Formats: sequence, structure tokens, C-alpha cells
Amino acid sequence: MDIIYLKKLLDSCFLAKRIIETLPELPKGMKPRHIHVLEAVYELTKEQGGCRVGEVSEKLNITTPSISKLIQELEQLQMIEKYADRQDKRVTLLRLTADGEICVKRHVTDLHTAWADALSDVENKQAEETVHILEKLYATMPKGGEKYGEN
Repeated sequence: MDIIYLKKLLDSCFLAKRIIETLPELPKGMKPRHIHVLEAVYELTKEQGGCRVGEVSEKLNITTPSISKLIQELEQLQMIEKYADRQDKRVTLLRLTADGEICVKRHVTDLHTAWADALSDVENKQAEETVHILEKLYATMPKGGEKYGEN
């Protein structure tokens, strides 16, 4: 890649950050990562009829202790509730509360549907290529102060 295109790509990353910063305001006490957890619970419940903490952890590729903490925070915010499985009372499942469902509808399903409609001229392949380039950019960026060309 030519340096001029790398600079354009990095400028686009700053633009992407600004886009994320303009998303609708979250309910009081909520963080963007809470939305990811709510979305995962929503999707897993839709697919399977219920979900466990470990399944959310696996879906989001986040450690179980980290997910457990986020779920505990979402319980305190009354967005998620835990309940015992009907067949095996030892199994704890998760479900969205009414407020959790409203939050997913507003910040995920409705928002993504409207945004995808507005981007109807962008092909799926283009989006996949963009994701691939951003992942590669992230994977190759210098870490912890290292510089390219140093051993």
C-alpha cells in the first residue's frame, strides 16, 4: 500500500470514531459494551429460546468473568434478568427485561435497519472488504511503543 492511501485509511478511522460518537445517547448508566451484551442475549434467545452466560461470552469472544461483570451491571440496570431452566433447575439462563428489549430495539434493530436502508447502494462485498482491511490494519499496528523496522 502506498503511504498516501495509508494516510487516507487512517483519516477514515478518525471519521469512524466520530460516527460512533454520534450514535443515539444510551440510557443512564449504560456503556456501549452493554449494548453488545444485550444484542448477544437477544440474538441467542431468538435462535435458541434462551441463553447462558457462557454462550454470551463465546459469541462476543470475551472472557466469562468479564461477561459476568457486564451481566451483573445490566441486572442492576434492570435490562437483563436471570432465571432457572425449566428442565434443569441447576442451569441459569438470561433474558431481556422489557426495558432491555426496548433498548435493543432502539439501539440495534431499528437503528441498524434504518442505517442499512440508507446504505443500500453499498454492496455487501464492499462492507466485507472494509472490515477485512480494518482488521488487518489493527493486527499490524505497532504495539506498546514499538516501531516498524526495529528488532
